[in-house]
Amino acid sequence: MKQLFAVVFCALFALSVAHAAEKGEMKKGAPAAEKKSEKAKKPPTEAQKKQQERMRQCSADAKAKGIKSKEERNKFMSACLKG
Repeated sequence: MKQLFAVVFCALFALSVAHAAEKGEMKKGAPAAEKKSEKAKKPPTEAQKKQQERMRQCSADAKAKGIKSKEERNKFMSACLKG
């Protein structure tokens, strides 16, 4: 009997949570996120462009060297990006 009660209680709880999520009651941060994405995105600065190009080059170098492990790749990328 206790198990049946627990199963019914859990099912009702799950349904109420699903219903609240459908109505958007649990998504309180959504409007702010939408406003943020609606703002015009600024083009990257020259420094950001330079950093992005360094990232691309270092990533290509790591791939060319055949670095497989995450730890080795992180060390290589850190050293490469520092100059």
